[in-house]
Amino acid sequence: MNEIIPKIKPSAPLLLKQNIINKIKMERKEMKKITLKKLLSIAAIVAILMMLPFLFTANNEAKAAMNLLGESIDKSDDLKTMVVKFLMLTTPDENFDAIRKDGTMVEHTFTILFGSQNKWRLEKSGRTSLFDGLNSYSWLKSFEMYMMTEGIAGFFGNWEEFLDPQNILRYEQQSAQNDGSEITMTETDKQIILTVQSKAKGDFINDYMKNSSIETSDNRRIYTFDKETKLIQAVQIQIFYNNKYHTVLESTSIEYNVSININKFLERPTNAEWTNLSIPIQNQALTGITSKEAANLIFTALANKNIEHVKEAFISWDKKWLKQFYGLKLIKLGDPFKSGLYVGEFVPYKIKFANGETAEGNIALRNDNQNKIWTVDGGL
Repeated sequence: MNEIIPKIKPSAPLLLKQNIINKIKMERKEMKKITLKKLLSIAAIVAILMMLPFLFTANNEAKAAMNLLGESIDKSDDLKTMVVKFLMLTTPDENFDAIRKDGTMVEHTFTILFGSQNKWRLEKSGRTSLFDGLNSYSWLKSFEMYMMTEGIAGFFGNWEEFLDPQNILRYEQQSAQNDGSEITMTETDKQIILTVQSKAKGDFINDYMKNSSIETSDNRRIYTFDKETKLIQAVQIQIFYNNKYHTVLESTSIEYNVSININKFLERPTNAEWTNLSIPIQNQALTGITSKEAANLIFTALANKNIEHVKEAFISWDKKWLKQFYGLKLIKLGDPFKSGLYVGEFVPYKIKFANGETAEGNIALRNDNQNKIWTVDGGL
């Protein structure tokens, strides 16, 4: 039976996975100012919290749900701020969209300031990401990792992809006829409860990444709306494993138009050395080769205690943390494989540390950046 364990271990690389770089595209730099109405939608918040778009079957309940979300858009024009607190089964330092069965229900706070250019801050005890309207920042003090980039980046996992409700609704409409998701709606005197049940997305010929996130799991999302205001009051997300559904995300409070201290909202570490990920990386040694060849180069560099010629592969890594791999011996490399929705490849390996201990796993490599450079995304 599959378990909810992301196999890209989060010791360091998954903390700031490389799609941070790849999501920084030119159209984001040239993006028009997004209107207040587009970004205020509670439909967007629903999508944010579930971390994947709604996909509905074409039935009456789906149509009713679309109407509900449309009303939610109309009702949200006067919102100035929103603060969502939720618990998610993960670890304090993990990516915001990753599930960890061996973790705990970690508290998250997502704060939005609405305006001509929206700003948002997402934080938990070990990780914080901030978009101040111009630049994006993400930091993990325990790993001394400080990343920034121009514009909107991938520091928020998939969340920022669903901030435009019109795109969400359009996607829903296009998907309604060919997706297997099921939707139900129930009403009480004061509430409307929307439940969406979906199958795992991705290629699971190899199920290595099955249940590592909400979208790669068979899941059920339950949303409670206020019947009068059409604003969302609560959200719960469950995934199916061991023959039953388990809650992996649950809101604890959702507040609207609350007072926000702007200085505290924009606060970030001082005297930090920020790595600018908007600068394209260059490395001829790490391009035009297979992922297995790239893995061999990377492990050889670690074995030789000198990663200078492959440093671009570790752009989002804590260099001090990497020193524990110095002097290793590469015992074997397996054949690369793909799994789930991951855009890169996994290369099985077995190594012996300098202290004699052995370890094996699957190093995650991707080269979907501007110059097709293989980078280490996790797995060590």
